[in-house]
Amino acid sequence: MSIEFFHNGRRWKTDTPEEAIRLRRRLRIEDLRERGALDRIEFPSDDWTPDVFQTFLTSIGEQQKAFVLLMAENPGINNAELTRGLHLESELALAGVISGLSRQLKAVDIELDNLYTVTTRWNGKTKTRFFHLRAAFRQAAEQAMWLKKKYASKHRRSA
Repeated sequence: MSIEFFHNGRRWKTDTPEEAIRLRRRLRIEDLRERGALDRIEFPSDDWTPDVFQTFLTSIGEQQKAFVLLMAENPGINNAELTRGLHLESELALAGVISGLSRQLKAVDIELDNLYTVTTRWNGKTKTRFFHLRAAFRQAAEQAMWLKKKYASKHRRSA
């Protein structure tokens, strides 16, 4: 049984009620993000304690770290931009990076959904996915000064 609903004048279709609830929530968050209202919303960071963040860093590979850093540097980055930014040959290779990240995180009991969200937009038959780091993760990364260290090392290499 499929579930259909309208949001901002567009029709959305999901396979289950649970999926419809998750999608509706993500669409509302995306609306807030586009209006800049997310900066005023506090998100709990219980999922990203300093210990969990350190486990995250030691559990993922360099390509996955680069994927996360690209999302940090470019809020709302799309799948094509991620593919280019990671110097991958195809979006299928990007799917492999994401799949690897998911496996590595599950091994240490971290859900991929706690790291980032994805919004899908259709333009005719073309699907574009937009990736957004969770505010709680970004806060944990900033507290650990990981983003500053990564930005600094990246800019030293390119200078």
